[in-house]
Amino acid sequence: MDVSRRILAALLTLTVTVGTAGCTGDRRPGPVALLVASRQFGFVQEMTLGFAHGVETVGGVAHTVSGPGVADNTAELREFAKVEEKNPAGLSLFTLSPELFADSLGSTVARGTPVIAVHSPPSPGSGIRLFVGNDNYQLGAMLGDAVASRLPPSTGGVIVIGSVSPGIPSLDRRVAGVRETLQRRLPSAVVVGPFDTKQEPEANLRAWQTLRNANPDALAFVGISGRDVSSIASLRETSRDPWVAAAVGFDDKSLTLAKKGRMVLVSAETYLQGEVAGRLQALTAKTGRPLPIGWIQTPSLLIDSGNAAAVIGRQFSEQRRREWFDDTARTIVHSPEQFLRPLDDAV
Repeated sequence: MDVSRRILAALLTLTVTVGTAGCTGDRRPGPVALLVASRQFGFVQEMTLGFAHGVETVGGVAHTVSGPGVADNTAELREFAKVEEKNPAGLSLFTLSPELFADSLGSTVARGTPVIAVHSPPSPGSGIRLFVGNDNYQLGAMLGDAVASRLPPSTGGVIVIGSVSPGIPSLDRRVAGVRETLQRRLPSAVVVGPFDTKQEPEANLRAWQTLRNANPDALAFVGISGRDVSSIASLRETSRDPWVAAAVGFDDKSLTLAKKGRMVLVSAETYLQGEVAGRLQALTAKTGRPLPIGWIQTPSLLIDSGNAAAVIGRQFSEQRRREWFDDTARTIVHSPEQFLRPLDDAV
């Protein structure tokens, strides 16, 4: 069963508004909002599901989820303006270009709206004081270690890195983690890239096909975003050459390949990020509890033949996701100080 398509079908409308049951007291707070960069990405669909569940777990608070169908900064800015007009009780934001939102978010924060940056660290000028997301360097290093473990330490050859958006700080930190780990563990290998692999699905696949054709003897192909994972999985599925396929993110095909030992993945676990943000926003709207200040570092997950079957089972339904993530989300929200790092450390 294609879980990602089923999720996408549930998110086709531009804005989804869900009311939750269990409201107590005389006053119901306004809705909390999640605004995302693009609803087409699988990892964003996971994030939106987690956010909705987090809000619903607290109860008594409605929520909205909105964002453009494709990655488009101008369209996301328009969506941001629409969200602002509704004066939400709280706003969580995932954007690929935090600096473009800095001034507008500064005004939102100044008006007293609780704002959380999710998955991508906020721009310093935005005034946002809470970020929920991964350590991107550590995430890249985890992927680099996984690739190195699948090659002889003395091996020489080329390892190709691709990025959908070279120059975006969070993605560049992943690249740095991959590169520096590979250079340390495989000193004879030559790490090249990051090459621009493009955001759009067809362009991304063509970019990876070009890289594969240009480097037929490469030791490994490493993608550092969720768009890359689908393309590398397609190449790996049709090739029997002994190169290592590695990427950040997952989809149905890549999980199947990981289960067979033919691909290695690192998941940013964006469902958890969304759930933590949703719980925190709902609690603030409902009780007035202030948001924590700093960076709540959420864990990443290495996926290989040892645990891919379990992850496939988790992805079978939203109920299984909840069972997988709820305890961790509850612990983070109950005791955020155990997970907080200085916001300035987040890149």
